[in-house]
Amino acid sequence: MPASFDLGLWQPDRPINLLLEVDHLQVDGTILRGQIRVKRYRLSAEGDQAVLGAHCQILQKFQDFNSQSLRRCLDLQSGEWIDNLPVFLEASHAASQQGQLDRLYQSHQDELAVLLYVGRADGVLQRREKELIAHYLAGRFTGGGLQVEEIARDLAWKPVPNQDDFRLAAQRLSLLEASLKKQIVQLCRQLIEVKETLDGDEEGSMAEVIALLQP
Repeated sequence: MPASFDLGLWQPDRPINLLLEVDHLQVDGTILRGQIRVKRYRLSAEGDQAVLGAHCQILQKFQDFNSQSLRRCLDLQSGEWIDNLPVFLEASHAASQQGQLDRLYQSHQDELAVLLYVGRADGVLQRREKELIAHYLAGRFTGGGLQVEEIARDLAWKPVPNQDDFRLAAQRLSLLEASLKKQIVQLCRQLIEVKETLDGDEEGSMAEVIALLQP
């Protein structure tokens, strides 16, 4: 592992699912050839190095593989040799479902913050609420072919925004065009109407949304 890894000069981990065949340089100078199932990766700050979190088929254990120690790398799905591993990892992630979800959340993070905050005002995001939010986001996203069901499943793992993040997001959304703000307010009302009883902060969060987004 390069020393810079311990200094925080690396980008956050990203999930991925790849089956590779690699020649891995061991500490004693020998080469170990085998298959690894890559489940996550991390790039250096400059993007020119990678650390793979993968299960080694030969050693039968999960470990980190530094790209600098990989002398040969073959993508077993396509049968193609990988010349630039960091570039290959980024392209594979971008084309994956998780990569599309990441772009969706990044491009619509303010809408997501407001909708999740309202939806989880009582501490629970019900199935119907996830479906409503996912349907809205799928209609707004132009960066891939995500299905409503895929987004809805992933929303269950999204953290709840705090009140400050919710208010800042709502303030930024107030700059949107009137028709889109109206659509967000209507969706927030639908989220609240899913509840049989209002036992959380639904009314308070709704009042803030209306105050910020309605003319």
